[in-house]
Amino acid sequence: MVRSKSPAGIEPRLDREASALARAGHEVHVLLWDRNLEHPAEEKRGGYEIHRYCRRAPEGQLGLLPRMLGWWLWEARTLRRLRPDVIHACDFDTVLPAVFCATLRSKRFVYEIFDFYAYMIAQPLSSGTRERLAGFERYVARRADLVIEADIARKVQLGPSFSGRIVEIMNVPVEASINEPEEREFTVFYGGMISLERGLKELVEGTAQAGVKLVVAGHGADEATLVPIFKENPNVTYLGNIPYQDVLRWTARSQLIAALYDPGIPNNKLASPNKLFEAMMLRKPVLTNEGIRPAEIVREVGCGVVVRYGDTEGLAKELKDLAQDQRARAVMGAKGREAFEKTYNWRTMEKRMIDAYASLQDV
Repeated sequence: MVRSKSPAGIEPRLDREASALARAGHEVHVLLWDRNLEHPAEEKRGGYEIHRYCRRAPEGQLGLLPRMLGWWLWEARTLRRLRPDVIHACDFDTVLPAVFCATLRSKRFVYEIFDFYAYMIAQPLSSGTRERLAGFERYVARRADLVIEADIARKVQLGPSFSGRIVEIMNVPVEASINEPEEREFTVFYGGMISLERGLKELVEGTAQAGVKLVVAGHGADEATLVPIFKENPNVTYLGNIPYQDVLRWTARSQLIAALYDPGIPNNKLASPNKLFEAMMLRKPVLTNEGIRPAEIVREVGCGVVVRYGDTEGLAKELKDLAQDQRARAVMGAKGREAFEKTYNWRTMEKRMIDAYASLQDV
């Protein structure tokens, strides 16, 4: 399994998948890029082995591009050394060495799309450049023996002619019981990418207007812009990048979980954030916005509130109302938990993934 990022050592989704495959009897190796030199080059965890490319690199900035060649060369060398039967590449920035090695040795190729690359890039690109990137990624998906999507609604990004094998593995958590008392003061928690396209400036302004507390955790390309804003607002606590278990603890401690995405970024419209399902698991209402996939789920389940993206005044009003209505929050949390137990849980997704891997033997 190859992923060019390694937040908190390894992100929860990849950890869940690797552990599930290891429990199913596969020998699993995960290749990651440690861009901040925070973790060992080799590590054993959850029945699988991690191999890290330890080279500094920025997140989401143009300075990353010159360093990609080194990452691809290391990926190719490591795949050649490990000689895997299946190469499971996560996202477009891992596929060149993965496809080359899989083709060279006639091995199975699995392509997992965390984010459709051409529509994820927030940097200004010409429509022609964006569509060429999209076309190449669609070509890679057609070459794959199996495509994994976090939401089957994203299949439209692969184009109307796509007829390959696809499986939906939703970004849901493993069941966890977190015994944490709620904060005394009404608290909104955001854990994820520190990015301007996640509505964080509006969230700071809205919570300040509503007179409620905001706790932010994570890292990302826009830290230089956003972290000073966090620090200059007394109602905001910025934790930086924290382990996944601490994310769950803060989810349990908070009264509301924020999942805002700029719908002007094409990929955001089909976002499938784990924070939505973690909130459901822990009976917490969710704050999200119009024009994105999480809003559809929140409305369908009744597990939170939906606001207009960028509407700070509307956001502040919803926060004030929720802060004063504990009963409404409890009802939303209970509905989210019910949906988690029925549908949005890892037991269901793990079986789906193991079955999909078993079927690769017949391809």
